[in-house]
Amino acid sequence: METSPSGSARQLDPLPVNLETARENRDAGEARLLLEAFQMFTQASSSLETAFRQLQARTRRLSDELAAKNRELKKSLREKEEVQNYLTRILESLPCGVLVLDGDGRVTLCNPVAGQVLGQRSASKAKKPERWNAAVRRYLAAFTARENGGGEVEIPFVSGGKSRVLAAASTQLKSTAGDKAGTLHIIRDITEMKALEAQSKRSERLAAMGEMAVELAHEIRNPLGSIELFASLLEKELSGQTDSGRWAENIRIGSRSLNNIVSNMLHFANPLAPEFLDVDLHDLIREILGFAEPILQQREVRVETRLDAHRSAVSGDRELLKQMILNLVLNSLQAMPAEGSLTVGTRDVQSLPGAALSQGVELIVRDTGLGIPPENLGRIFDPFFTTNKNGTGLGLSVVHQIVEQHLGFIRVESEVNTGTTFTVVLPCAPPASGAA
Repeated sequence: METSPSGSARQLDPLPVNLETARENRDAGEARLLLEAFQMFTQASSSLETAFRQLQARTRRLSDELAAKNRELKKSLREKEEVQNYLTRILESLPCGVLVLDGDGRVTLCNPVAGQVLGQRSASKAKKPERWNAAVRRYLAAFTARENGGGEVEIPFVSGGKSRVLAAASTQLKSTAGDKAGTLHIIRDITEMKALEAQSKRSERLAAMGEMAVELAHEIRNPLGSIELFASLLEKELSGQTDSGRWAENIRIGSRSLNNIVSNMLHFANPLAPEFLDVDLHDLIREILGFAEPILQQREVRVETRLDAHRSAVSGDRELLKQMILNLVLNSLQAMPAEGSLTVGTRDVQSLPGAALSQGVELIVRDTGLGIPPENLGRIFDPFFTTNKNGTGLGLSVVHQIVEQHLGFIRVESEVNTGTTFTVVLPCAPPASGAA
């Protein structure tokens, strides 16, 4: 309500219709704009959500692909490691040495055999690299000096204070581009093989000498038998003449000694297979002592027999056992240059180790000679070993051979300047069927 100039109030007119409409239109436009903005926001949010979902899906796919690639990579690395370990085991198991050098001559690979041959376990584990490098340089110098342009060469080499013979071959290594990448050396230690070859050659020579010795021994035995026979006849004819009879006796004794040496050579070169029969050991001892009596008297050696065994029968070859006893007696005589005492005895053995029969007989041959030094005791049964300048070194070797053929064993006890005792144990012959 407005006041008129005269002071009287008057009624205000209502707003025009078009102004109200304009307001409504404005409000409707603002609402529409807001709705459009909201719709745009909704669409943008939906697009963003769709893009986010797509990004999540792609991220998952890439993660799965990355995980698969990682699994493949791990599998490949594992396979490569297994192949490397396999190749390493092959290198370590090879019976020959493998040595790889780069272009500057440095060791890049060395298996244990090559390291052992050259004096080290491996190039990477060498305690003193300068020694390792010196060993490689010495090997390369020796290899270069003998290299003939290809193939395997033999190299004399010293490592660890031992002389070796090496067989070595080399080949060039190429890179993927075809350039020279180093040198591969294959090394074999043929020291033992060369020793076996030399031993084989010696054995062949000894076999040839043995055949010749057998033929020669057979040729010598015939005239020796004649000499002994004629010497015996001459000794009987000259029994009344002291000097002549003694000379004839010396001839007979010498021919018997030579015959024994020849027999030892024959047995050593061509051992006879024993013919097992029941043999009385006491009879053999008496026979051998009777055979050696002239030599025993000449040397002034006193003989004592102690045949105490109740079971003196053994299963064996009579001639071989005679050779065994004779060799033991003659060995004792050689140990007593002048005078002395020889004891030959037997006794029962109730338990025989390692034999099928529980009973055995023991043969003892004891002398009062020079004795055997302790350092020689382990070698007295070796062929051709002797400390007697007039001996052949075959007597005791043949004794050992015969004892083994008869499933027995032998032991020796000796003291220097006191004497030596040989003890031979042989299985007793089995009792006759029906015997008590």
